Amino acid sequence: MSKSWFERKGKNPRSKDTSNQPSPQSNASNPSTSSRSDRVRDTAIPILDLVANISEASDALASLKAACRATKQILEIARAVQNNKKDWKRLAGRLQGHLESMEGQITIFEEHPEKNHQVDDSLRQPLLVYLDEIQRAIEAQTRSRLLSRAMKVDMDAGDIRDFHQDIDDCHQRLTAALAVSSSLHIQAVKGDTEVLRADTQVIKEDTKTLLKDADLVIISQLPIVLSTSSMIHNSCNPGTREAVLDSIRRWGEGEFAEPIFWLCDIAGSGKSTVSTSMVTIWKQAGLLGGYWFFSIASNEESTIVKMCPTFARQMFENIPTLAPSIVDAVKRYPSIMSCTFEEQFKKLIVEPTKHQNKRVILVIDALDECMSGLQRRKLIETLSTAIQESPNLKIFMTSRPDPVIQATLGSLSIKAKMEDRLHDARHRDNIDDIAIYIEQLINGMLPEEKKRRLVKNANGLFIWASTACRMLKSETTLDTHEGIYERLVSVDQTGDIDEIYDLIFERADPKSLTTICSMLAILLASYESLAVDDFEDLLKHAGVRGSVNALVQNLGSVLSVDPNTRQIRFRHPTLVEYLRRRSQASAVDSHNKVYINVVNAHGQTASWCLKRLNSPTEGVKFNICQIESSFYPNRQIANLDARISEFIPRKLGYASSHWLFHLAETDNKWRGTLKREVERIIQIPRVFYWMEILSFMGNVPRAIAGLRAVTRHRGLEEDTRSRMTEIRRFIMTFSVPIQESVPHIYISAIPFSPQNSRMHIEGLKTYASCLSATRGVEEVYPVLPRSLRGHQGLISAVIFSPDGSRIASSSIDKTIRLWDADAGQPLGEPLRGHEGHVFDIAFSPDGSQLVSCSDDKTIRLWEVDTGQPLGEPFQGHESTVLAVAFSPDGSRIVSGSEDSTIRLWDTDTGQPVGEPLHGHEGAVNAVAYSPDGSRVISGSDDRTVRLWDVDTGRMVGDPFRGHKKGVNSVAFSPAGLWIVSGSSDKTIQLWDLDTRHPLGEPLRGHRKSVLAVRFSPDGSQIVSGSWDRTIRLWATDTGRALGEPLQGHEGEIWTVGFSPDGLRIVSGSVDTTIRLWEAETCQPLGESLQTHDDAILSIAFSPDGSRIVSSSKDNTIRLWEADTGQPLGEPLRGHTGCVNAVAFSPDGSRIASCSDDNTIRLWEADTGRPSGQPLQGQTGPVMAIGFSPDGSRIVSGSWDKTVRLWEVGTGQPLGEPLQGHESTVLAVAFSPDGTRIVSGSEDCTIRLWESETGQLLGGPLQGHESWVKCVAFSPDGSLIVSGSDDKTIRLWDSETCQSLGEPLRGHENHVNAVAFSPDGLRIVSGSWDKNIRLWETETRQPLGEPLRAHDGGIKAVAFSPDGSRIVSGSSDRTIRLWDVDIAICSKSPYQKDIEPSGLDFGPQPRGDPLGIHVPGFNHCLLSQDGWVQSSDKLLFWVPPDNRHGLVYPNRLTIPVTSHLRTTTLDFTHFRCGSSWTNVRTDSN
Repeated sequence: MSKSWFERKGKNPRSKDTSNQPSPQSNASNPSTSSRSDRVRDTAIPILDLVANISEASDALASLKAACRATKQILEIARAVQNNKKDWKRLAGRLQGHLESMEGQITIFEEHPEKNHQVDDSLRQPLLVYLDEIQRAIEAQTRSRLLSRAMKVDMDAGDIRDFHQDIDDCHQRLTAALAVSSSLHIQAVKGDTEVLRADTQVIKEDTKTLLKDADLVIISQLPIVLSTSSMIHNSCNPGTREAVLDSIRRWGEGEFAEPIFWLCDIAGSGKSTVSTSMVTIWKQAGLLGGYWFFSIASNEESTIVKMCPTFARQMFENIPTLAPSIVDAVKRYPSIMSCTFEEQFKKLIVEPTKHQNKRVILVIDALDECMSGLQRRKLIETLSTAIQESPNLKIFMTSRPDPVIQATLGSLSIKAKMEDRLHDARHRDNIDDIAIYIEQLINGMLPEEKKRRLVKNANGLFIWASTACRMLKSETTLDTHEGIYERLVSVDQTGDIDEIYDLIFERADPKSLTTICSMLAILLASYESLAVDDFEDLLKHAGVRGSVNALVQNLGSVLSVDPNTRQIRFRHPTLVEYLRRRSQASAVDSHNKVYINVVNAHGQTASWCLKRLNSPTEGVKFNICQIESSFYPNRQIANLDARISEFIPRKLGYASSHWLFHLAETDNKWRGTLKREVERIIQIPRVFYWMEILSFMGNVPRAIAGLRAVTRHRGLEEDTRSRMTEIRRFIMTFSVPIQESVPHIYISAIPFSPQNSRMHIEGLKTYASCLSATRGVEEVYPVLPRSLRGHQGLISAVIFSPDGSRIASSSIDKTIRLWDADAGQPLGEPLRGHEGHVFDIAFSPDGSQLVSCSDDKTIRLWEVDTGQPLGEPFQGHESTVLAVAFSPDGSRIVSGSEDSTIRLWDTDTGQPVGEPLHGHEGAVNAVAYSPDGSRVISGSDDRTVRLWDVDTGRMVGDPFRGHKKGVNSVAFSPAGLWIVSGSSDKTIQLWDLDTRHPLGEPLRGHRKSVLAVRFSPDGSQIVSGSWDRTIRLWATDTGRALGEPLQGHEGEIWTVGFSPDGLRIVSGSVDTTIRLWEAETCQPLGESLQTHDDAILSIAFSPDGSRIVSSSKDNTIRLWEADTGQPLGEPLRGHTGCVNAVAFSPDGSRIASCSDDNTIRLWEADTGRPSGQPLQGQTGPVMAIGFSPDGSRIVSGSWDKTVRLWEVGTGQPLGEPLQGHESTVLAVAFSPDGTRIVSGSEDCTIRLWESETGQLLGGPLQGHESWVKCVAFSPDGSLIVSGSDDKTIRLWDSETCQSLGEPLRGHENHVNAVAFSPDGLRIVSGSWDKNIRLWETETRQPLGEPLRAHDGGIKAVAFSPDGSRIVSGSSDRTIRLWDVDIAICSKSPYQKDIEPSGLDFGPQPRGDPLGIHVPGFNHCLLSQDGWVQSSDKLLFWVPPDNRHGLVYPNRLTIPVTSHLRTTTLDFTHFRCGSSWTNVRTDSN
């Protein structure tokens, strides 16, 4: 098929992949790279265009081509929606009729003269074969296996692939034949195109049906909450709430301008009943978009996580005119659930309703039952934005009085508010409505006088009235109506719902009360509503002899069963609150024996969960949802919800999501009892099967939190704790593939897990048929490193979380990072959002939130578990915000700013509390709350510390004065009696809070400004950090320094802090690192990674090629094994400045080094010990050295502009310095025969010297336009090569000192290193442009593509003695080895293998071209989130530390643990696509 035809149609040809192409997730096989619903969507829609082309074309052959294309695409639609037997038969018949029309066209061609269709001989046979294949396949489909698939019967995936392969082969031959026949003269068949036109209408009608089906498939991908909360509420009884309903109805019809209606009233007043009535009214009027009933009794219904997709699904069903827009939104944003709540609301709700020509009303009930105040605020802010963007969108919401809602919504003029209207007895209709309600419910049970008494006692509260009526109507009680009535009217206070609940339990049979309490405890402990069957199963397992039906019958006034889901629900949240109070022993008194033992209920439920998980028949299992292909993420699996519902029973889903939290919330006795069952689920392979369910149900983050919660308990056995800790690290490390695609638990996570971990060792015994990482995988999970690295700027703040499990850090690189405190492992991606430097952070008291402040003048809140920002930034300061802190109860935040003010903020609303606190006359650098939360202290550039009353906002007493310079840091002692401050005057001062007087003399010891001070948790010590790069500990009571200063940072100390247990100190520095210290010993914690801590400046091979020596700006020298990259011994230490150059002696026994400390040192290569004393004599840093060929002499070049010779044996200088250069000598080298020396200098020249006499040989070699950084002789001594800051390399004749030819150009930055190969045929160069280049000496032409793998400038290069390898060293702190032959043949990963076709194949995946070949797949890309993809197929996922090495492969990276490490993969046993299940090698 010609390229021009596709360009005319604007469509994309479907290329045939030569690899074994498994199917996507559908009920039939499909070689498409998207999900089944995507294929329906992406294929069905273009059919209409193709039909139009057939109808309107004047070229009959073009029409025939389009008809063939339409047939193929319709068939693909059939593949995608074949799970319906009736549809298949109808579609098969339609296709058959259309194909017969096409056969008729072939006959017409044959009837014309031969000259008119000679070219078509090549077309006839493939077309007939194509038609025959379709007919044969459909017949087979409708009579056997593919039909059985529509009836949900398993079939062999190979048959599906064979069917598709045959069709694709035939279609390919046909389209090729059509292309050959494109020159055919077809005017003779013009009239016959009417046959095709006649079929057009049929195809159009059938396509419309298919498009409707496709829309349903697409919209069903949205995860929703099937609200049972809305189903437990009834509509208002006839004759009640008429005035209220009428007001709301008129608002909905547009009589009021406000787009938000807020019904605000107390608990139990009937708000949800009003909402239910309005849902019915607006649905009948065609105005209802959707509804959401919050409920504190349900995890899903107490958050906003699934609100947007639920609204979108409801709008699709309720308002047909919105359906196309909603479907289009889902198609355009297939990963919508990974977006923020605001983006979801905008794309799924606002954009579809923007152009709606009538009102769309959303109902949000019980907003106060959204458990997170921040989510409540975010929702209201999102709604207020939405109604401004979509004029026809209206919001009806109800809530109890709530400070967050009031603060966020109260100031908006876009709302109509009805407050206290439902219960206030001053509104006569409230009393009348309750009277009508009671009359309707208990008609005839009580005389009028007693009914009026009930109305009075209800005091306007409908929940009181409805509960009382249910008690009276109960058919399970033996009490008379009169007896119940007497109890109801005997309560002490009218409208007190707790007293009603007390009465309910008092009426229970005392013999049954214990059982009732046990059953209610389980319901209360449950994290989701339980269905009756599941609850009965749980009770049976727990040995609770109670009937669920009897419980509901006896407590029908407070419990209900949803008729659709059969879930048991508390009728009202006030009962949940009542039972929670009754779960505390102190709440139980002699008058009420109701005690809800929630701890025991958690143990019982944990036991039941573990039984479900470990069940051999109904528990976890491999590929539980029967996923056919690993190529597609979970979100692209068609009918995933249906699969989950079919294959993961409710009980198993509940157990998978919540067993850890039940285990954590029970006691040690229960945990001991469940030891064996816990061990079973955390063993391989069950733990992987459990992760499958976590992935499908979106509960991976919950599992991480649950594992952390369980392992905190001290009573846990060590082996269990160890396994759970490893599982947590596994899930944390591989959270992306686990969450996104279930098959990749096995395909990607297991192979890349640490080689000595149990998950890896035991996992590969069962799942061996996967890729193998032969290089680049850790042996164990990384231990705590000496320095935590990741920030790109100074660390401005670092703190422990309240539970000590995490560390948070902020930096001037505008980011915040979270770290695992035990392993030092980064947790997730950096938190980004601030537009300027982040100066301070603080954890909320419960550790769930983080607050940060920045020089963008804002304060931000973050959710710690997700890393997502919470709400909008807090704005109000007029300059940089320098300090923040949470109040002890977490309800408020205090901030200090460069604008000299302090502000208090409400955490939930983000609104300022009161006016700014004025008083300081300079920037406020530090703030802190007192332990009781009543006061705030602040430290300022005005040299004072001030104390403030939180309630009044006034300063308490006079400022604390005494510092001579600005105060940088302040802190309260844990008891709140003292204050400590650190100042730029180099001192620390303790203050008595009551007297405001200093406690003793200032603490002195730091040599520069004190930037940070903190008390230990017990108040006995103070830690301080200073600009002098040290950390000090002080005894609080004596003011004396404890031990020596803590040293190790290479930059100024900006921030310090204690761990919650006081055992560790954390520090952050200008050197961009975080360090941990043991408080008791003042020793650094963590292992020093066996790597250089700074840029590598020089490298060299040993003469035998077995070792590599490197030197660094970190003042050390290291030896490495050349084949493995393993370090050899400890670093060579002795220099006190950067080690600028190193060299092996010709016999390999010694190493010479030179440094910024003005010395040269010799070392024994085998032991690493110094050999003799340092060589001293040069008056400036020594920049370069080299051994003479016989090893008896050393040449050096120095900052003092001289070249010197030294005798190795004595360490003495030989003769006078060689003078001639006019600036620093940066490079030196001996000639191969030892008679000459070459040097390069900052004076832009090269000079030759006679080594014996020190005489200059001729004039300077001139040509470079900038510093000469490097020089080398060719092996035969005839040539000199030089590299310069002018970005060029030059060759020189060493005899004539003339430049040879033009400079070698190609580098884009300074050339820092050059070297000849041992045979002299090649030159290698390294540049600050991060590239290494190979050049042919004779032609001066580049060989191969530049070698790029380093993440920093190249500082050094060298050939191995045999010339087969190149070694390079970089400012990225790594050394890399390269195979020369491979490098010469290299092709840039960015060079395309094929020329662009000019066709538009739609959006291309973003990523870097993979530098390795994956067998069977072409053009593989590595995406930013770690997925290796080919044609949109997910092949495997790569951890962050291995990604660089796959894009930029090289032989070896040193150190092997670098995040830029070399990664080598073996695909011998790799299974993916439809064969992914073969990863499992056992038979179980």
